[in-house]
Amino acid sequence: MRPAGQLDRLLLRELSRLFAATLGGVVAIYLVIDFADRAHAFTGRAWARAAAELYANKAAVVAYQLAPAALIIAAALLVTLLARRGELTALQALGVRPLRLAAPVALFATVLGIGLFWLGEEVVVRADARAEEIQVQRFNRWGDWATYHAGASWLRGRQGRIYHLGAQRDGGWEPATVLEIAAPFRLSRRIDARRIEPAGPQSWRLYDAVEMRYSLEGGPGGTIDERRSALLLESFPETPADLALRSGRPQQLPWEQLREQVRRREQAGLQSREYQLALVERAAQPVQAIPAALAAWGVALHLQRPRRRMPLAGAVAAGMALSMFLWAVSVVAHALSLGGSLSPLAAGALPALASTLIALWSFRHG
Repeated sequence: MRPAGQLDRLLLRELSRLFAATLGGVVAIYLVIDFADRAHAFTGRAWARAAAELYANKAAVVAYQLAPAALIIAAALLVTLLARRGELTALQALGVRPLRLAAPVALFATVLGIGLFWLGEEVVVRADARAEEIQVQRFNRWGDWATYHAGASWLRGRQGRIYHLGAQRDGGWEPATVLEIAAPFRLSRRIDARRIEPAGPQSWRLYDAVEMRYSLEGGPGGTIDERRSALLLESFPETPADLALRSGRPQQLPWEQLREQVRRREQAGLQSREYQLALVERAAQPVQAIPAALAAWGVALHLQRPRRRMPLAGAVAAGMALSMFLWAVSVVAHALSLGGSLSPLAAGALPALASTLIALWSFRHG
């Protein structure tokens, strides 16, 4: 058995144990505090069953969100444990470089990042949406539900056409307004309907429609012609897919749906930056785990002293401080990107860049 391979397995085993204990502890503490804070709202029939489903979904979301911080703390704890037991000194005396010891940490972070991406796509997006749905429908806790489930949207169609659509129901939208804009920028026609639905290729049915035509002819100020119809058939080039926008938070949409929503919103003339940012952050999280773990390893290694080793509480504090710093960087970058001061790509890369610089500094001065 090769010593190097055995050393890697021992470090990976110890890191896995510390990571599982740290993540389980912080998730449990969060859920207990959250339950205690919201316990007064859990009322009605079968509330315990609904609350259990709510917190099962919340546990998946919180574990996904806190896993990078748990990895940072676990890496700092591993260095401290090795130093306090004298193993770190022995390995260095044998000529094992600190960067070589960090290789298993980088491998663990890589596997964790891939697992987090899979977990986010297959579990977390659904769990987050389901938890929000339970809070609204079962416990009347609305939060930002109305912001992301507004039920009405403005869409830019083709040939100077603009749609204002209400909630989507049974393959159609209720209510609906269609505006037709003539050159250079003049309203030439408006249709208000109780419901609009597809009637075939490039064909639409509008129920209880009120049609207004605006003309510049016929005297000063032009004329307005109004016509009411119980059923109005119109030929519009848009397809139902062109008008379908997915409601919900961008973080609650899988990767492919996020990409599709970005494309549709750009075609419809709507803001898509939040969806672009969600895409970039989704892709950046697996990559960010690697330099973040190495930064925690390097910082903890730098803080060790030959005659006075850092206590375990100090390692936890150092890991939490680094996690809070990287979290603050990501929050500021997110806000700057939403405000238009930073591109989504730069906002997604900034936390990874910050942790990479910390890792390089700590290994160089360790």
